[in-house]
Amino acid sequence: MPRNKEFDYTEKLEAARNLFWEKGYYATSMHDIVDAMKLNRSSIYDTYGNKHDLFLKCLKDYTAFKENQYLRASIVQNKAIKALEFIIHEVVEQTLTDNKACLAVKTIFEVVPTDPEAKQLILKSGASLQAILEKTILQAQADGDIKNKTSSTIIARYILSSFSSFWSHYNLTQNKKEVMEMVDFLIEQIRK
Repeated sequence: MPRNKEFDYTEKLEAARNLFWEKGYYATSMHDIVDAMKLNRSSIYDTYGNKHDLFLKCLKDYTAFKENQYLRASIVQNKAIKALEFIIHEVVEQTLTDNKACLAVKTIFEVVPTDPEAKQLILKSGASLQAILEKTILQAQADGDIKNKTSSTIIARYILSSFSSFWSHYNLTQNKKEVMEMVDFLIEQIRK
């Protein structure tokens, strides 16, 4: 008779996700994973699959979390422009507070060039995040809070691509003030 699993699936997945986030996919060994998850190899393989399967599960869990974060942020404010500003500030402040780039951004640079499955996951998540931003931007334009007539699609893509630039700048300078000035400039450009 098989043994019941005596661990919290989500908690262990989070431990693996944090490890991949910290070390990167390629620098993480199975030994590191065993240590971080505090499970033996057979439990990991039986429950999560191999290292790549585990990474994809971590990435899928993370991207679902980010999509929910954007969605929640887009509806908690009473005005679309405030929701948009809230999303931008929340994403950037979390990155600066945690002192690490978005796992999706790190994956884009490290894994996506050689991994079609990770690429598809990131593209799907990016499309969801973009759709949330587009809807919010369209409403802010309709409200007259965004004067910019540029399409909501282009503005949403610009916002999403700016996040990796903010992290890159912070990673080089460790200057939060400069990053927040760049965030304010981004918002100012969107509002024009």
